[in-house]
Amino acid sequence: MNLYDECFSGVLELLKDYPAKELDISADTELKDVGKNQIILQSDTAYELGGGSLPAVSSIALTDSEEYVENDGIYLIGDDLPDIKNNTPFARVALIRVDGNSLGSGEQLYQSIRKIEFTRYHLNPEGYMMRISAFTHREAVRISKTALKKGLNLSKVGKLFIDEYKKNPHVEAVKLLFVTKSDFPYDKLEAIMQKSEDITKALDHIMKNIKMDCDACSLKAVCDEVEALCDKDFPKSE
Repeated sequence: MNLYDECFSGVLELLKDYPAKELDISADTELKDVGKNQIILQSDTAYELGGGSLPAVSSIALTDSEEYVENDGIYLIGDDLPDIKNNTPFARVALIRVDGNSLGSGEQLYQSIRKIEFTRYHLNPEGYMMRISAFTHREAVRISKTALKKGLNLSKVGKLFIDEYKKNPHVEAVKLLFVTKSDFPYDKLEAIMQKSEDITKALDHIMKNIKMDCDACSLKAVCDEVEALCDKDFPKSE
């Protein structure tokens, strides 16, 4: 499954100049998924990640290659939650290894990808209130003072995310990247990961056989690329 390889290589190239530290994923976490949208009031807000006009990047990319995602892992560029004092830019990128043979093809493939992506809409870590825009793909987070006092950190949050992703039978391993570094090139990361969203949209166009004026469509180049990759990875049965 080579659809998102350009995103993986782009992220890895960017991280050469911004090495990430690996967080502990082995310890059990008592962090709860509250199971519904939670409200953290301003009086209990320590700070926001990606709030207001600050960068707030969120995206996923899928692969079936162990070269890109060998095992589960949580990585951080910047400060962890207990060390942050003020509002800061934020990014969360999930690089996910899937069983490419089980994803299906056509509409089934598209729906399989979207179900993995939509995991974030069904997870609500206690003390970690996400505000997600499906249109802009921003993911801002409000952090609770109370939760920080109880030991909230990105290792616990990341473990909860990975466990949730792996409830999907297609998901084999997840490499989760958090970024809180103020001078990180979030615009470059966002541009790389926008290609992931464009690929998924193009896949939807192709698989649904949408009748469009391709010459006037901004996705034409991506569609052509995706169609070629689909012919290679998911050949049509005779």
